[in-house]
Amino acid sequence: MKWSIWRIVPAVAAGVLALILIAATYHGLTSTQVIGIASGSPGGGYHEIGEKLLQVLSADLDEQRLEAPVAFQHVDSHGPRQNLQYLAERKAQLGLAVEGLTVKPKVAGGADIRGLVKLSSSMLHVVASQEVSRTIGRPITQFTDLLVDHRHKLGRPLRVYIGSSHSGTHTVMGLLLNYYRMSPESGLPWEVLEHGSYTDAAKAFLQGQIDVICLFVPIGSPAVVTMSTHGVLVPLTDASSDAIHMLRTSLRSSTIPAGIYNKDFPPSEVRSLAADDILIANGEVSNRLAYRIVRTIAVHWQELQSGLLLAEDFSKAQIKENNYYSLHPGAVAYYKGDNVPLWPWFEDKIRLVIEHREIVLSIVGGIPTVYTLFYAWYQRRRVSHLMAQIAALKSKGATDRATIENIRMHALTLVAQGKLNRDSYASLNDYIEAHLRHVPIESQQSVPAASPANVP
Repeated sequence: MKWSIWRIVPAVAAGVLALILIAATYHGLTSTQVIGIASGSPGGGYHEIGEKLLQVLSADLDEQRLEAPVAFQHVDSHGPRQNLQYLAERKAQLGLAVEGLTVKPKVAGGADIRGLVKLSSSMLHVVASQEVSRTIGRPITQFTDLLVDHRHKLGRPLRVYIGSSHSGTHTVMGLLLNYYRMSPESGLPWEVLEHGSYTDAAKAFLQGQIDVICLFVPIGSPAVVTMSTHGVLVPLTDASSDAIHMLRTSLRSSTIPAGIYNKDFPPSEVRSLAADDILIANGEVSNRLAYRIVRTIAVHWQELQSGLLLAEDFSKAQIKENNYYSLHPGAVAYYKGDNVPLWPWFEDKIRLVIEHREIVLSIVGGIPTVYTLFYAWYQRRRVSHLMAQIAALKSKGATDRATIENIRMHALTLVAQGKLNRDSYASLNDYIEAHLRHVPIESQQSVPAASPANVP
């Protein structure tokens, strides 16, 4: 049988496609993925949480056989706002945010941002120096006492730290001051301090360089602990906390329990504002990796927070509480008790198929038609080749009935082998009959029969 390159093209194409798929799969399963965690500045509450997360995730992500290795690294950040910016710009893949306060940035082509885990609740701690109370001659019992102009007694404006412009503290204080129709730019009898970390501000407070510190941090924050023996927690009014909650529902009215730091700090519960601190992820975190991250945090839950949630209530509480940032599908899979999602490479291909399912269905549905057309073309090619043999013999004047009958018998053999369908054979048979009408019954020439070897 005559050799043809067309016979090996399908096999070569299939082999190349298989090699590409194997190489891509191997790369997807074995290449190290670097995940950046954006938390906050050193000395801030988020920086501490970020460091704990980095330690837990780096030590115990529970990789399986053939699991692509993941390396976690810290990404320098000034706080929640910049964390969101970094995630949208894909400079980091994980970050910490205050739910409902830090708005998703508008970045052209920015990555999708989803919630993973509610880690803790931050509360507004307004800590006033005891020295200030002594100087002005009366105790500070509520936040409005700090809005009074005390310069005639202090000899200077009240020095108040409200956090950097990137921090959650600054955002909450802006809402609180706006309720009283005041701002650092106008009408506020304060010397507003915005620079330095929470730890640095606490040290300056102890040294008498700051009169009041406002910190929006979880209970137990080291900076608040530092001030707990030298300051007084100042409560907000019920009216202000309720009004701000109506304005920002994610910022809820809450209380700091009595004696939570020590027996005198605070001596009774203090009205304040609270919001959830959540770990967020962008679209570069696959469903499988999100599932593994959440699973690891659940295992080490008591190491990461102060026990506000019971371990057995972890999944139920997470699904209920995360409502501002929609939950990552991988996190939802863990909370609902589903199996760990597929590897990212397979997951991406399945997602691509689902997103373009109409095109995929059209292609799959068209395969039988394409095959039928290709098969018909190949059958026609066989017939055309046999017809060409007859035409070539006729042009040489070397055609007799025996030669044509031999070609007919070879075509019939191809039909029996399934290499030629009956319609194609009928076309060839009609062609042969037309030629036989012009060939004498007893040809004067003796011509060897056509060799089937020349027929594909």
